[in-house]
Amino acid sequence: MYAFLNKKIIIFMVIIIGFIFISLDQILMGNKKNFTVFTEIEKKDSIIEDHNPWPILYISIFYFTSISLGSLFFLSIQNVSKSGWSVIIHPIMEKISSFIPYGGFMIFIVFLLNTMNMIHIFHWMNPNLYDKIIENKKLFLNIPFFLVRSLIYVLGCSFFYSSIKKISCVLYTSHSLNDYKKLYFRSILFIIFFSFISIFMIWDWIMSLNPHWFSTLFSWYVLSSFIITGISTITIIAIYMNKKGYFPFFNKNHLHDLSKYLFSSSLLWTYFWFSQFLLYWYGNIPEEITFFIKREEIYNSIHFWMLIPNFLIPFFVLISSKNKSNYKIVFLVSLILLVGHYIDIYHLIAPDTGIKFCLFEIIGSLLIIGGFFTYILFINFNNRKSNSSEGNPFFQESKNYKYPYM
Repeated sequence: MYAFLNKKIIIFMVIIIGFIFISLDQILMGNKKNFTVFTEIEKKDSIIEDHNPWPILYISIFYFTSISLGSLFFLSIQNVSKSGWSVIIHPIMEKISSFIPYGGFMIFIVFLLNTMNMIHIFHWMNPNLYDKIIENKKLFLNIPFFLVRSLIYVLGCSFFYSSIKKISCVLYTSHSLNDYKKLYFRSILFIIFFSFISIFMIWDWIMSLNPHWFSTLFSWYVLSSFIITGISTITIIAIYMNKKGYFPFFNKNHLHDLSKYLFSSSLLWTYFWFSQFLLYWYGNIPEEITFFIKREEIYNSIHFWMLIPNFLIPFFVLISSKNKSNYKIVFLVSLILLVGHYIDIYHLIAPDTGIKFCLFEIIGSLLIIGGFFTYILFINFNNRKSNSSEGNPFFQESKNYKYPYM
């Protein structure tokens, strides 16, 4: 209890430091205008403020919420596929998913503030803006329907998280096959639900930042990023908790399988990245290539540079079977992937909000939201009763799991 209290104090200090960093940005950068690259119609609506930390906070909230969603989605896949090897780390996946209600609530608050014209992230919500393209999308892209959809995403994902967690907690103590069947069925429902709503959620929460641009591959591209960041966080926490003695059954065999998921999901992300870029480069349609041109002008081809942490490093490092079972190497690759996919999320959102790159704001927002994310995890991990998955019928298989080719 004393150790947990110390950790809470450290987390609160980290959050306070985050606020200090954002305040430093206001002091040091307050007199400078944000850098924007907009089309002519977007310029009419863009409201350039001396200091606007909201877009950066929105990026961080979305990033950590996506980690939790990716973790819950991965957990559901493990339940539905009846994978025995991963059962001992199911509690870790559940704890990481615990941020979903909080992250979803904060995102919804951002939307409400935007609809009240208190902040300006989604420019199409400006009532004074007239744009023929946006007008043609009013049937889908209107404030009431947008808020209703967002509420469905947040409440739906929160419901499935709470439901899966509740059934799991009962299963871990009851050892009942009926409870396992309930967990299996609920996981199927979540996969169906999330596979459907994630497409619209990503359209709404990211792609609608620039209503003039659209991509049919975009949702799958971002969804693959959810999965990677979720698995990376699971891997980091599993290694850390094992070193601290909380998950003694976790070993190199389980780490090897997690590494294979990291490796394959990185390839999946790269496939979507290349597919989208190749089609746009070949078609060379002005309405489509503005996405890449804008980011090239602002960030000097970051779209290509982020292939290094998100594809090249995990590919060449984890292609070795020996490296897949090395704790230090996999831990480092997981950290690199988390950094690389934050860069990816940043480059998807920031250019369409008209903000200037500022390291103080980025660090501050990551410390604030990341600190809150960590605090929620610690609260859940402090409940030791739900840190073991012994009631799962595949627990013994997971406990004794051996990778046959190691």
